[in-house]
Amino acid sequence: MLKIGALAPLGLSLPTLLAAAGRRPEGEEASASFGRAKRCLMLYMWGGPSHIDLFDMKPEAPMEIRGEFQPIRTTVPGLQICEHLPHLARQAHRIGFIRSVTHTDNNHSTSAHWMLTGRQHERSAENFGAQPGDFPHIGSVVSHLAPATGHLPTFVALPEIIATTAGFITPGQNAGFLGGRYDPFIINQHPDDPGFRVQNLAPVDGLSYERLRSRMSLLNEFDAFRGPLLEGAGSADLGAYQQKALDLVTSPEARHAFDLEAEGNRERDRYGRHTFGQSLLLARRLLESGVKLVTVYWHREKPGVDTTWDTHSSNFKQLKDRLLPQVDRPLSVLLEDLAQRGMLDDTLVVWMSEFGRTPKVNGSDAGRDHWGACNTIWMAGGGAPGGHVYGSSDRIASEPASNPVSPSDLSATLYHLLGIDPRSLIRDILDRPLQISEGQVLHRFLRG
Repeated sequence: MLKIGALAPLGLSLPTLLAAAGRRPEGEEASASFGRAKRCLMLYMWGGPSHIDLFDMKPEAPMEIRGEFQPIRTTVPGLQICEHLPHLARQAHRIGFIRSVTHTDNNHSTSAHWMLTGRQHERSAENFGAQPGDFPHIGSVVSHLAPATGHLPTFVALPEIIATTAGFITPGQNAGFLGGRYDPFIINQHPDDPGFRVQNLAPVDGLSYERLRSRMSLLNEFDAFRGPLLEGAGSADLGAYQQKALDLVTSPEARHAFDLEAEGNRERDRYGRHTFGQSLLLARRLLESGVKLVTVYWHREKPGVDTTWDTHSSNFKQLKDRLLPQVDRPLSVLLEDLAQRGMLDDTLVVWMSEFGRTPKVNGSDAGRDHWGACNTIWMAGGGAPGGHVYGSSDRIASEPASNPVSPSDLSATLYHLLGIDPRSLIRDILDRPLQISEGQVLHRFLRG
């Protein structure tokens, strides 16, 4: 459903529905933070990490609430996070934490849609799949309103399409009612796999780039001949998509951006030779090369096997032994690299998920369950204030105690930082005008 089609007439294995149309909205209030981010990296932790065990710890709460982990100091006086995130703790001065994110949906599928789009889904359910009428992902809206220039796509998603364990595609990952032309360029492969190669950039064996351009020229002549027979917006736009696709597949800068081998062994080792670490490294390369928004989704080790952050059982063991070791060092390396390369000031990094976990540890081998009422997300760079905490939860991290933040507030803030007026209008499949966000920009958070 989310996989973009191929250019069979050209002999390409490449998404065709990429577009270069959009506009920059007007009317955003004057603000030092507006448009601070030239690019954005969304880190979506599919499954829902436990906020109370990572970033909003309650060491004075009863054992059945506070759990097994201890807090440690960070580079910010008075700010503590989980003891199993020692590397990230040394980057806290670059991170702004929001501890009061809240919504009412405890389903993976529809709460993911809410967080990825900023818009509540009409349903509150699991296992029904993405639909053409869904609200678009933030990256798809960026592709529509403020597309990247050059040969690279505006919006890339990796390393896989997220879905429920039953196999239903999670809504909110694609362009929804905006149409397939604004879908992400999808890398549905783990970049740590041996022989990793972005298949969508590979022409058919034996077909040179020169022959591809020759075929495109021939196809254009044919389309001109049959022009009166072509009807509908889809047909009218297809030539533009084909040209964009051809530019991408034949572009040296695109091939370089997607080439992880160019980083060398030492750099790849720094990020970790696992899926998340290599996904971060590839995302950094793409952002450096001109992609405006990359979403890195948490992955499954095997299809149908739940190796996400959905820790209904063995919460502490899974966090300590499997999950946190995969994110701690790579996140620290990423933030350090962006700072050293002079990119952090205008690159927004966002850690987010569909929800947090229940304050009380359950009886199923010390697990925690779904909890939309309270969660912590964080931002770094791109106009987000480092070394800052916004909002607070109550004494057991069950609900916001101050400054509640909705998913729509988060989307409004992301659009604002990316230089897009959150009040901009897009049209749904019934041609109704809808604001891209119904939330409020978190100006108090952004002021630090």
